Amino acid sequence: MCKKYSSALLALALISLAGCGDNNTDHKTIRFKLVGDLSFSGEKASATKVFCAESGAFTVVNRDGTFELSCEIDVPDPENIPVTGFSIEYPGLVPIRKSIRPVDGVSYAVSRWRTKPLSTRTFAIPKAQASHLEEINNDALTFHWNSLVTEDNSLATGEAQVSMAAWDTSIPTSPYDVSLEALYPPFPVEVQTNDNSTPYLRTLAAVYLDVDQLLVNPDRGVDFEMINEHAGRPFGEKLESTDNRVFRQDERTGVFVEQKEGILVQSNKLKGEISESGLWIWAKEVSPFGCIDFTVKIGDRLVEGAQFAVYDTNEIDSDQSMLYETYGSPGGTARLKVPVGKQVNIQIWIVWDNQIKTARTSDLAPENCTDKPSAVTIIFPCITTADCTGDSFCRGGVCITPEHAAMFDIHEGDE
Repeated sequence: MCKKYSSALLALALISLAGCGDNNTDHKTIRFKLVGDLSFSGEKASATKVFCAESGAFTVVNRDGTFELSCEIDVPDPENIPVTGFSIEYPGLVPIRKSIRPVDGVSYAVSRWRTKPLSTRTFAIPKAQASHLEEINNDALTFHWNSLVTEDNSLATGEAQVSMAAWDTSIPTSPYDVSLEALYPPFPVEVQTNDNSTPYLRTLAAVYLDVDQLLVNPDRGVDFEMINEHAGRPFGEKLESTDNRVFRQDERTGVFVEQKEGILVQSNKLKGEISESGLWIWAKEVSPFGCIDFTVKIGDRLVEGAQFAVYDTNEIDSDQSMLYETYGSPGGTARLKVPVGKQVNIQIWIVWDNQIKTARTSDLAPENCTDKPSAVTIIFPCITTADCTGDSFCRGGVCITPEHAAMFDIHEGDE
């Protein structure tokens, strides 16, 4: 037999249940979209996956290299939006991980990426007190007898399978040579430093290590030697002993987290220790630096999901190395950090009519970021009148004001 309850009792029960829930009424879910064109097609594209780090959602890239992926992130405090990451992964290549500070409802452009092939090797784990050397490009990794452990923290024995890659971001000495490692390095835009500062950093060299089913022993680690053949050339100075900062990329957020510093030897080599699988970089702080403040629009509408890449140029005005990159332009603006006095090329990508559209411009890096930043506005063609403000309307990719329409006898809807 069913029991009957009064409406008053039911109301009290509902109030009680509501009181047991989350009292943070400011809790918010931010939903955003990644829209990409990875500049390659065919079987390689259709074997590539793009992942949202927070939700785990993913998509397979289309054969023409394009993709769309909806992501979301739960934010307990809407006044403090955390960094979140996304990754692009293809079998046999180092995963690419990038960071954004998401804005609800924004579509972010993702384009022009390169990574390194993984070199996979199998070797016998050395006996007690011995070590094993693996070289990759000009870099070296030394595995000691106690460098690797199992999931239960027991010392690993038998064979180890590891996958590795290395970058040397040296600028070529000839302007007719191109270094893809200098143009597409792992770049530390979002960083977490030991002193909570926010420096402008550039990558000198990098190493990626994956130890498959094993773990790196954090108490012993794997020794590394990273080399940058012309380490001081991009900075116009020799490296100092304090140019020894090491960062590991967080696989979830894409943020580069500072680790124990290395030891600079021979002016272009850094020795240190890897305590965990993943991507490790040797970075140098650039100081002083200037800023270029970018505003991006479609017609009159501010664009919040732009992607930027900044390159310095050589004697023949070709891109020679990456100076900065970032994803997102909250409020339609982005601040790009650049070395003082450099002539730079800037590439911008946006989501335009649900596809990737790009523009390119040049600028001279200003003296600082306070009283003398550089300001640049890029305007992409309007798509519809919704991209125009006030009484303006879109015609031929341009927002026409009523005054100009009357002056030239232009009417909305005219071809």
